[in-house]
Amino acid sequence: MVSCMLSFQLDSLSSKEIYKDVLVRLVHGNELTMNYFELKNQAVKIPFHTHPVEHLVVVLEGEMEFMFEDQKLILKKKDCLFVPAKTRHTARVIEDPVKAVEIYPVTEDEYYKR
Repeated sequence: MVSCMLSFQLDSLSSKEIYKDVLVRLVHGNELTMNYFELKNQAVKIPFHTHPVEHLVVVLEGEMEFMFEDQKLILKKKDCLFVPAKTRHTARVIEDPVKAVEIYPVTEDEYYKR
């Protein structure tokens, strides 16, 4: 947990590969988690999944398609997406690499404990 202000460079954070060519870099605060993630190429396969809480996605680089049960959205650089809690979703890369940030109002998410 964080007890003071913290400054860092996103690319300097240690990463974890949760699927082939899917890197996550998690930073946990007392009440928030930030995930800086990278989808390296168009071959990336992410299964449908949910998160227990709502989260915000901000695309920093590349282009991706977010897919829900009944909707698809294209996100490009500087686009943002709000995903409600427990919403089944997946994503695919259109233009690689995709680099994005997710912000969650929790400090734990079972999805990232692979």
